[in-house]
Amino acid sequence: MSSDSYQEKIIAFNGELLYFRLTKARLTDGETDRTSELLFKRMAFNESTGRFETKSEGKSSIIQGTSNIEIMCCSSATDARTGMLVPCILLKQYKTKRASFRYALLIVHGSNNLEPHMEFKLQYELKDNVTLLKGPTVLWSHGETVYFTSLKTGKVLSVPIQLPCVQLIGELQGKGIVILGSRKCMTEEHGDAQSDQVVWGSEFVGYFLEIEKTFNAAAFLPHAYSSAVTCMFIDTAEELDNQLKSAVVAATTKNQLIWFEGGIPKDVCQLPFEGPQKIEKATTGREDSLFVVTFDCGYVCSVWKEGWQVASSWQGIQSLHIDDFVHCGTDQVLLLFETSNAEDIFENYTVTDLFEITYSSNVEKSEDVNDDSAVQDNHLLTVQALEARLQSGLASFQELQQQLEVKDRVLSQSSMALTSLIQGKECALSKAEEEGLVSLWEEETCTEIANGEVLSVSKDLPEFVEKVWQRVVDDSWVVGVKLTESACLSLDDVSLSLLMDQDICTAPAVIQSQSNVLQFSKSPFSVPFPQCQAEPLAKKTRLASERSGGDSGTSYIEKSCSEFHRSQTQTVTTVTDLSPLLAFSNLNCSVMLRATINTFHKVSLRAGTPVVFQCSRVSLNLEDISLGKYYPKLLNNSKLATEDASEDLFALIAVSRKWSFQIHSHNHTLGDLNDWLLGQMQCQRAGVNPDYLLCNNQGASGVILFNWKTKSAFDGTLHILCRSQAVLLKCLHSLSGILPPSCEIKYLKLGRKKDLADSLASALEKELLMLRDSISSLVNKTNMDFTVRVRSKNSRPTSTAASLDAKAQLQHFREEFALDQELSSLGMSSEVDGGICKRVIKNLSAVQLDVDRVAWGLCKSYSLFMDP
Repeated sequence: MSSDSYQEKIIAFNGELLYFRLTKARLTDGETDRTSELLFKRMAFNESTGRFETKSEGKSSIIQGTSNIEIMCCSSATDARTGMLVPCILLKQYKTKRASFRYALLIVHGSNNLEPHMEFKLQYELKDNVTLLKGPTVLWSHGETVYFTSLKTGKVLSVPIQLPCVQLIGELQGKGIVILGSRKCMTEEHGDAQSDQVVWGSEFVGYFLEIEKTFNAAAFLPHAYSSAVTCMFIDTAEELDNQLKSAVVAATTKNQLIWFEGGIPKDVCQLPFEGPQKIEKATTGREDSLFVVTFDCGYVCSVWKEGWQVASSWQGIQSLHIDDFVHCGTDQVLLLFETSNAEDIFENYTVTDLFEITYSSNVEKSEDVNDDSAVQDNHLLTVQALEARLQSGLASFQELQQQLEVKDRVLSQSSMALTSLIQGKECALSKAEEEGLVSLWEEETCTEIANGEVLSVSKDLPEFVEKVWQRVVDDSWVVGVKLTESACLSLDDVSLSLLMDQDICTAPAVIQSQSNVLQFSKSPFSVPFPQCQAEPLAKKTRLASERSGGDSGTSYIEKSCSEFHRSQTQTVTTVTDLSPLLAFSNLNCSVMLRATINTFHKVSLRAGTPVVFQCSRVSLNLEDISLGKYYPKLLNNSKLATEDASEDLFALIAVSRKWSFQIHSHNHTLGDLNDWLLGQMQCQRAGVNPDYLLCNNQGASGVILFNWKTKSAFDGTLHILCRSQAVLLKCLHSLSGILPPSCEIKYLKLGRKKDLADSLASALEKELLMLRDSISSLVNKTNMDFTVRVRSKNSRPTSTAASLDAKAQLQHFREEFALDQELSSLGMSSEVDGGICKRVIKNLSAVQLDVDRVAWGLCKSYSLFMDP
């Protein structure tokens, strides 16, 4: 037996490369059988050497007999038995004389073993659209029919619709395997002669394999494009209100790459080559995405998703792979170029993300690529800087417009006030705080409290409050204050309190309430213009190196803090019981904001200075409550994405208690808990923040908010916000029914801030009491008393001072004073028992450890409601 050729295939899997090499053999004189060898390697990229190195390898011998063996395709698919993603390879064995084809699907395990998964036979050869998907399931098209088989079906089955042209065979989250293709329109099936299908003569249809359902695929592509599209990629797809919302990228026969949203073309990019065959997506380190298009004859190009322009193009590509090869958290593109060396397929390759990462096996080519990359990076940095300046200019322009509007209003009101004064009429003017004005007089604003304490606010303080709102949720009254960006940078330890007016009682009474600070990413409706982007890292480094020695590091810290808060919105809420307040038909309260100035504040106030000022005034009456004026509208329509809806969400979070559970599965992957929440729990996504799912089956008192954060396929954290522990137990009972038996659920004891603050106070009090008792117990009272008693008995004179003369009395007093000094010194220098000291230190360390644990939990609770 002698070998005459090789067949090689490569797939990217978990940041590594799986390299398959099938050694073909042919018969020689005197041989009746022949054997082929399948070699496979796991290769990882080494950044220090810039090479792919072999981590492990294995091989398997395959007896061919009189047939030929080839590798049809290889890919990664989900194993239905374990729920894990595994590499798969499909082999074809055929006999030319009998014209029969036998196919074998093998699975590669982590132990470098090949497991024969299934086999099937066909009377024809697989050529078009051979795809390996979850199961693993093998799908292909032959003629106008799509066929599939898996270990579950046990035989070859066909899709019940005829598709002369198949554009996509893939998977959709929540729907499983989907098949999309075009076919000629049947006029008798469409009674409307004006429909798109009839007008264009073709229709775009789809088929869900697992639920066996045919559907109109116009939500992905219009029927007019069905015959012109050669390949497509589904970026996002989700079902909202029984309608499929999708974002699709498709390549046409006119060499165009088109972006579709909801079946409507939104943007077009002209491709540099002809014959697009495949579209893949890569998430790069530029916080953007690349769509990589593969063409005939070894051509490849990439297109930026943000600008929808061609980013780069390559020629002579043998194969292309996308994965995180350098393990930086983002994707890179691996380009394997065609080489004349058949023994080494990795002779010429490039790993790049078209931004910061570029590695090449060829030194000369690497220099060229680095030069091109440097030019492209400079271009990108320049564009980013110009974009940042443009957005900063737009924000400044908007601020000037707002100031001009305030100026016009003040002038108009001043003119009306002057006219009214001349005519002898009264004119009500708005407060300066409401217009964002600052007094020009040299005075300080102060608020007198009932107990005589005066807390003042400096005249240099900027306006901190953007809006004040209120909601009534069941039996709770929620008042919220939305802070400005300057408040997020300048204030710490922010809290709210409500003060009743004096007409209700003789002195302003503070309403008992619970304050909390909530923080989310800014919603699109809250910013008319995009926020200014941070300048590129390279530009920051250059500016930092050019900065003079006199610059202070504080400005850099303030800039970093400002960039962090720029994309955040912070709201302070206070919650109080509504029932005691309903005794007043009309309730008027002042909203007081309490905080401390931090080190980033630029006015003359010292860091840590407490400030208190009145934000606004709120009123509440029974009529408004009965009419539902302050009822959260988000409970009636969860799809609302307005500013009022965000306030509703803040109110629901403020009145709820949060429980966090860590869910971990050892042997099986966790299913998508969002399917359970949207299905069995009948939740709906909050339009103002899709990370939260709202369940409102039992009214305002039974509202539940869910937040599912996936860390990996086997681990995640579920946050549940509700007011009733009974509702929580029902949710956990339902959750345990859908999780694997080996799944572990761990309760994260973070708690609420108020509970943790009380626990911290109790722990500190316990530590102080133990410290006090321990110090007194360390003194060895027994030894000291014994020594003092013996020395007193043996040393004190027996005679009394009355029986002595004056000189002897003086000497007697001197001896007693010296003895008292000696005893006092002896008592202060008493030794401490070592055993008692060890026990005291051990007990005190345990108490201090509890204090540190509670303090850590309290600090952790401040980030519970941060936007994921």
